This record gives sequence, C-alpha cells and structure tokens, in this order.
Amino acid sequence: MQEKTSAKVSGGKGRIGGASIAWVTFYGALCGVASLIPIFPYVGGGGYVPLTTPLCAIAPLLLGPWGGIAASIVGGVIGMFIAPAAYPMGILDIMLTAVIVAILMALMQENRTLWKVTTPVFIILGIAGWLVPFYIPGAAGKFAPVPEPLYFILTAIYWIPSTIIAITPLGTRLIPDWMRSQKRVERYGGIFLALLAAIFVWWLPWTKPYWYILNYSPEMGLATTIGYIWWVPALSAVVTVITIPIVEALERSGLPKVQGSIW
Repeated sequence: MQEKTSAKVSGGKGRIGGASIAWVTFYGALCGVASLIPIFPYVGGGGYVPLTTPLCAIAPLLLGPWGGIAASIVGGVIGMFIAPAAYPMGILDIMLTAVIVAILMALMQENRTLWKVTTPVFIILGIAGWLVPFYIPGAAGKFAPVPEPLYFILTAIYWIPSTIIAITPLGTRLIPDWMRSQKRVERYGGIFLALLAAIFVWWLPWTKPYWYILNYSPEMGLATTIGYIWWVPALSAVVTVITIPIVEALERSGLPKVQGSIW
C-alpha cells in the first residue's frame, strides 16, 4: 500500500471540522440528488429508503465527523425538495433519513473517546424504539398490544448487539483502528461493523414516527421489524464494498487529508 503523504487539514476559516465548505457542499449536493434513487421500499408502501441514507452514513468517514454531519444536513434539505416520496414527513425526514445515520456513524468512528456518549445513545434509542408506539402511547393512542416476548426480542436485535459492540474493546479500540488501517481485511471489517452497528440503531428512530402517524397494527409492526433484519446487514456489506475504493482513491489523490476522516 502506498505510504500516506497527504498533509492533515484541521478546522479553520472556510472549513467545518477540517473539511472545506466546498467539499461539504459538493458532497451534500450529491446526497441530495441521490434522494431520487430508491434502494428499498417502505414495508407497507408509501415511500422508499433513498440512496441518500448510505451516502450520509459514510459522510463522516470521508469528511470527518463534523463535515460529514453538515453534508448530511445539506443533502437532506436538497432531497426534501426534489424527492418528496423519500421525505413524506418533510423537515422531520431531514433528520430521520439523512442526519441521524451520519451522527451515529460519527459516534462509532470516534468511539475510542466517545463511547461514554455512544453507549447511552444506543440504549436510549433502543428502549424508546421498543416502547413507541405500542406501549407509549399504547392503548391511549389506540395501538393494540404486541405479542411478547417476541416483539422485544425482535427489537433487541436492532440495538443490543450494537450496544455490546460500542461498549467493548471491539468498538472502543479495534473498530476505530481497523477503519484507518492500511490492511484491507482490517479496513473492510472495521467499516462493515461500524456501519452495521450504526444502521441497526438508526432504523429504530427512523421508523417509529411513521408507525405512530400511520397507526401501525401489531402485525404490521412485526412484519416491518422482520423485513429489515436481513436488509441492514446486506446494506452494510454493499456500502462497505463501495466505500473502500473511494477511501483508497482519496489516499492516492494527493489531496490534503481532512482531519477526522479515515483516509
């Protein structure tokens, strides 16, 4: 592997966390246009998951945590206007579809120092994802009870393994190191596991506002939860395969390295 010679660029005037505003704007525009490309339909119909979501997930890897989150906001705003089917709830979907996944990925990327933030965030989102809407508001919101412990077990798949990863040396030391490793196997493993943990947890806050507004039945909630269990690992694997060549191309480009990025 070619030795890295690019200078590291830190934050300053005209930059967001080390990434130039031009880069943030360009990548944000790319994320916004990608809103026109569906990658998975909503279970139950009514919209789709856009290509924006995985592009926002890897934004912190390419632009650093702050630059990546800023780019995801730009992408979400653009996407809301040009692809209404991917943003049926308007401004709220900027957060749900684009920004939250970037924040969770940034936490995994910097989990060596931020695990005390990552872990409670994962736990809170996990418990809230289990309780809303079938327990909160539950019967008060005219939601029928879900079968237990089946529903808890299915929901737990989305956040308990990710929380375990985040709190153990796998997440606090190995994954952040592997993502930046010059060994391809380690880099593939680190990026895949970080994406897997972040996207699994992201799925919970992304779906539950829809369930609440559309008054999902317990059967629809179970079907949706089961329907995405295979999709998250598959998406993480595909995005990892796409991300590695981009990172390696940036390393060979001679461009100044963005502080906080993995290249």
